[in-house]
Amino acid sequence: MPVKNSLAISIVLRKLHHLFSAPSTRVSERNSLLSSAKVDNGERANGTDFGLRNPLEIETFLRDLATRQDFLTVDYGNGQIVTRVLQIDTKSNTFIFDYGAFRTGNRAVLAANELRFGASPDGVKVEFTTGKPREISRDGAAGFEVELPQVLFRVQRREYFRVETPMIDPYFCSGTLPEGQPFRLEMHDLSLGGVALRTPDENIANLEIGVTLNGVMLHFKNQRTVALDLQLVSRRFVTLPKGGRLFTLGFRFLSLPAQAEKMLQQLIAQLEIKRGALLR
Repeated sequence: MPVKNSLAISIVLRKLHHLFSAPSTRVSERNSLLSSAKVDNGERANGTDFGLRNPLEIETFLRDLATRQDFLTVDYGNGQIVTRVLQIDTKSNTFIFDYGAFRTGNRAVLAANELRFGASPDGVKVEFTTGKPREISRDGAAGFEVELPQVLFRVQRREYFRVETPMIDPYFCSGTLPEGQPFRLEMHDLSLGGVALRTPDENIANLEIGVTLNGVMLHFKNQRTVALDLQLVSRRFVTLPKGGRLFTLGFRFLSLPAQAEKMLQQLIAQLEIKRGALLR
């Protein structure tokens, strides 16, 4: 490898070292961050506040979720549904969210006295709690209406440094869905914490949040591969100019062996170097 390229990779690795080091410890610490924020009413011992309390900020955040058509999970106590925010009503201080896919889940949501919402738009963890919902149909939007939350918790930092993967000659993942059918999906971005995959296939996009895909093979250039277990944590889509939808599915790695971690570190650093060179 030329000295110049070797030095560049070394510099990038040093810059990103704090984001790459001790992944298992960092994951456990960060996974407890949001729950700690809830217990402390949004304030941790060091005084850092992870809660949005301004009604206008909360409305804006939820309106962005509606505009982007991001998916959310709604936990009603004994289960959950997947939904989207449909409308924000500033006058009544409420918002409307869509029905879930199954009647049993929708009935359970309607009967619940408290709902817990969760989402991960662009990898940012969001969680908030509301009171009892009611069914409503307004301006063509039918679903559940509930009062805006008093506090919306979010963690603004990503768990890991993330880079977009090549669009020309893209990396891809292959494996088997829970029902046994094979799949091959192109990568959208990559980190040491997980991978985002793209697909126009609604059947794949409708996988349940939380589902695990075991032994998924990640394919990179120069015939480099690694097999990992993935868990679906987020889902969003964009409407294409000629119609149809392109879905982006966010998966986290359930574990990352040391050898695979080292390979991904080098790969991510190389991608960042190339991206930086294109911006010069």
